[in-house]
Amino acid sequence: MLALAAPTSASALPPLPSILPPPPPDIAMRWVHRAPAARTLASATFAKGRAVVGLAAHVSAASLARQRGLRLVRALPGLRAVELAGPPSALAALASGSNVRYAEPVEPVTLAHTRDDPLTYEDDPTTGVPWEWSFHALGVDQALNLSNGDPSIVVGVLDSGISSVPDLRGKIAGALWDPATTTSAADVSGHGTLISSIIAARNDDGFGLAGFCGACRVLVWKTYPLNTVELANGIRKLTDAHVRLLNISLVSQQSDVVTDAIDYALAAGVLVVAASGNDGDASVSFPASLAQQGNGLLAVGASNAAGKRASFSNYGPQLSLLAPGTFRGSCANGIIGAIPSIAISFDTGIGCDATLLDVHGSRYAYANGTSFAAPQVAGIAALVWAASPTLTNLQVADVLEQTARRASGSGWTPETGWGIADANAAVEKVTGRSSADTLRLSGLHVAGRRAGGVVRATVGAVWGDGSEVDVGATPACAIRVRGRAVATTASLVSGVVGCTFTLPPESSGATVRGTVSLRAPTAHTVAAALSFRARG
Repeated sequence: MLALAAPTSASALPPLPSILPPPPPDIAMRWVHRAPAARTLASATFAKGRAVVGLAAHVSAASLARQRGLRLVRALPGLRAVELAGPPSALAALASGSNVRYAEPVEPVTLAHTRDDPLTYEDDPTTGVPWEWSFHALGVDQALNLSNGDPSIVVGVLDSGISSVPDLRGKIAGALWDPATTTSAADVSGHGTLISSIIAARNDDGFGLAGFCGACRVLVWKTYPLNTVELANGIRKLTDAHVRLLNISLVSQQSDVVTDAIDYALAAGVLVVAASGNDGDASVSFPASLAQQGNGLLAVGASNAAGKRASFSNYGPQLSLLAPGTFRGSCANGIIGAIPSIAISFDTGIGCDATLLDVHGSRYAYANGTSFAAPQVAGIAALVWAASPTLTNLQVADVLEQTARRASGSGWTPETGWGIADANAAVEKVTGRSSADTLRLSGLHVAGRRAGGVVRATVGAVWGDGSEVDVGATPACAIRVRGRAVATTASLVSGVVGCTFTLPPESSGATVRGTVSLRAPTAHTVAAALSFRARG
């Protein structure tokens, strides 16, 4: 069992506290119905002896299985579907029946993966830009000046699970799994932990990464085994737990049960963000291929540091947006995220990833793929929703599409969708305010006011988003006594601007005047006025 906040088995999911469900959209649930002519399937289709069957209304799963001589593996409540096992010929015969909507094999799902937070400002010496370069490239740092995010807005992550890492401390609403297939949500792959850290790593804690969603949290469904049934089951479970968004960095063959599950989520007001796939094809992979204009599903492809579509990123008529998925296409650099101590997707040495170790012993990976573009968009969407929580999923999707960066005058294209996601422009649009950095000083305190003695003036400093100022600003102070300047030393440590100086011995009874100020390249200089009478 993981040391996470109340990990819970999927079979007994209690109401999660402090979750704000999405507003319902104007979308009705659309159940998949295959025409009889399209349901003629060969026995070989079900060679593994398993099928997922969508039931027509009022059909008893147990009765259907009994009549056809099949074994009921499990029901998928809410999705009007069941998993059945038996002879391939009997499973194929189901397709021609009038009491089923579809019959399909259980298909594998794969990871969409080609082999004050120091990582936001400390440079990778091999690139000359911060390790978490995409955080700034998408304007998230500025967007946080207007929206800090909201812990009641929860992003559902369907992936390889979650493991406890410092960057996600306090940011996991729950870790869920199917007790019929696995015993915990533990992530030995590392893929799911990395995805969750991109979305929701703790911000302004002086450690590691900064999450794209600010204060939001993640609720994780471990999709194990990686197949269409577990993916559909997880989509329904997370939707019923009132997540606002779903991140799907997984791809598979087209699947009716997954289609129904995604329509179930969209009809509940959930925004679905899915990776477009990594084949370099002019065809978006499933389930991102279900994206349509105005249906609440965003198909996200990968861009590089130059703002171009990554060569491996799938594109086509369903593509919605791009977000960084690689630095320049090489294995050495990519999108950084936290990984657990055991992370087999990154430890084999075979793929296109680089593992990193920080001074605290925490593990990170540079990874490349649309897997890592999608969670950036999901995090930005959560930030937009925190700034304007009454928006529907369709409205949030529209905001992200219409504020994306693209060539002047151009609209949607199959190569780049609506362009590269822009957190800053999106949050500015829904708040109607500028996200330009601001500084605030408060709580001026002066210690030591005796002539000939040392005086220490301090004042608290925060950015416009409420986080303390530690880097990115320059302190200064100016002090005068009887019209003459006094030598001073200015400092900035952990959100406190300090001004230290020695009063001249002859200043007894004189009025000491001056300012303690802070200047940043991206914000107006702010100053606190100081005035007191020196004691003898």
